[in-house]
Parts: sequence; structure tokens; C-alpha cells
Amino acid sequence: MTEPNQYEHCWLDVFEELRNCSDPDLHVTRDHQGPFVEPADARSAFDELAQQDGVLLDPVLQGCFLRFDDLGACWGFGEEESDPIFAGEFSLSPLVWAIRKRAPVERYPDPSPKQLELLSELRDFDGTPMTGVGSVSSLRIVQGGVHNPEIWFSDGELGIHRMDIDLCGYLEALRVTKGTFGWQYLFTDVSLADDDHAVTTEFLTEMLAVFPDLFPAHDYEPLGARLAERLR
Repeated sequence: MTEPNQYEHCWLDVFEELRNCSDPDLHVTRDHQGPFVEPADARSAFDELAQQDGVLLDPVLQGCFLRFDDLGACWGFGEEESDPIFAGEFSLSPLVWAIRKRAPVERYPDPSPKQLELLSELRDFDGTPMTGVGSVSSLRIVQGGVHNPEIWFSDGELGIHRMDIDLCGYLEALRVTKGTFGWQYLFTDVSLADDDHAVTTEFLTEMLAVFPDLFPAHDYEPLGARLAERLR
């Protein structure tokens, strides 16, 4: 039987943190860790993508390679489970599967030629299927050369935005935020002072007030600094 590696254990710890949280106001409505999928290791997966798909990924990304066929959770925080103060969700696809997905062109009606070029290169790897919120994060996959894909975040009608972290940085931030809705904006150049982002700002403010006590193993100060910058 294949055992989780050190990095995968970090993700199993995320589920333990959510399930065993001492605060009764944290309600986990669903979580799932699927079985391991082939290829069985990062090097084999990267070799397969290069040989079969022509996608050459930076070897640095092997350090955050996950083998679970599905990794997701949905939760809310508040006295009433049906009316949380803030909430979150994540649903990660295996890297190889994500890269082989169809580009999400149909999600954006009437794109301009420039937008269509971008959309044709995106491959979704994290989303919100359980709540239907519509937030999606994607890798930008281009042919030719070894690359570390850009990460783009889509929030439905509020647009699509490039994030200033790579895949490993994204996964690390996801572990800390537990998928709090809108956390991706902390890594964009979007101003959260705009009224369109009032709910996101509220959620992130609540997260930064509550999570340091609930999950003291993580450092939330860098995220607090990012929120302050986004609110200027």
C-alpha cells in the first residue's frame, strides 16, 4: 500500500485541523481525500506530461506534487451552520488531470481575441463545486520551453485576475486559509476597497481575526499585511 509522503501528510493535517477544531462554531459540511492515482511519483508524472502532452514543467513544482485523485473540503464558521459569518471551500484536481482538461473558453461569453488567447491556455485545478460559488483557479499552460505556469483566479462576473504566486505558493496559502472564499484576491492587484468586494473583505477580515487562535501552527501576519495593502 502506498503511503503518503511528507508533503501529502501536510495536507492530511489540514483535514485533521478542520475535523478536530475545538471551536463548535466551525462546521465542516463535507471533506474528501481520494485515493492515490498514477503516476505514482512526481518525476514520473512530469516525464509523462513532457513526453505525451508536450508540457515541460519546472522541476521545482515537484516539491508540491499531490497524488490524491480528489482533495476537497467545504466549511462555514458561525453559530448557525446555515448562516455562517464566513466560509470556504477548495477542491483540488491532480496536476496531470488538470493539465489535460479542456480550456474553460465556454465559461466566458463573447471574449475578445486577446481574452480568447488567454482562456485557451487555462486549465482549472481548484474550484468550488460543492457550494457553487463559482470561484475557480487555473494554471496557464503554454507550449514550448520549461515553465512554471502562471496562476489565474476567476470570480465569475468580477473577472479573471493573475495571481502573484506559483502553484506551490498557491497550495501553501490554501493550506493556511483553508479555502476561505476570496483569499486569492490577497495575491492579485485588485483593490478590495471597492464595494463589489465588500463580502470578500468581510470574510477575509473575519478569517484573520479567528484563524490565528483556531490554527496557531500557521502564520497569518503575512496575509494580514496583504489585506491591508489590498484595502489601500
